[in-house]
Amino acid sequence: MKILQMVVGPISTNCYIAVNEKTKEAVVIDPGDEGQRIADEIKKANLKVEAIFITHGHSDHISGLEEVEAATGAKIYMSKEDAPRLGNRQSAFSYTSRKKEQTIMAPNEFFSDGEELTVGGMNFKIFATPGHTVGGVCIQCGDVVFCGDTVFAESIGRTDLPGGSYDAILKSIKEKILPLDDKVKLLPGHGPATTVGWERRRNPFLQ
Repeated sequence: MKILQMVVGPISTNCYIAVNEKTKEAVVIDPGDEGQRIADEIKKANLKVEAIFITHGHSDHISGLEEVEAATGAKIYMSKEDAPRLGNRQSAFSYTSRKKEQTIMAPNEFFSDGEELTVGGMNFKIFATPGHTVGGVCIQCGDVVFCGDTVFAESIGRTDLPGGSYDAILKSIKEKILPLDDKVKLLPGHGPATTVGWERRRNPFLQ
């Protein structure tokens, strides 16, 4: 698997594209903004996007969704708990560079905790990690975890917005992320990559 990273939108959201190098099939994770730019990158790399995975329903992780879905025809996957945010922009919070109101959308498939699925010849495992939002998820593929806004390099996601819970996010990280091998790479929704081992030792919220 090859991972392409794009930093999009006014608060620098990480959008990832997981690519099966043998088949050129791909999965887009969190098209947070600048959807046309993401679509252009997909076309430039000659990728066939099979799915769009959403880690959680805040606006800075979904604002490019409409354009990416239109360009690829890919199925949208996210949790049932956060899915209503696609239809209610006020509940999505955060920021977008888009000038016009977005189309109300709905997922094609709902994630479930512990689910394993194969998309584009790549194997993914879903972890429900509520805390930043009620329906936040982390998504593991091999030795990489796309962790949205659950955990960052030496920090954790904010929990002061409706649906957030400090106790829940710590529980999610300690029960779903920290049991993984120290070498597993964490790719957060904002900022630099880190590893499970680094966060286990250096993250002040987890000590």
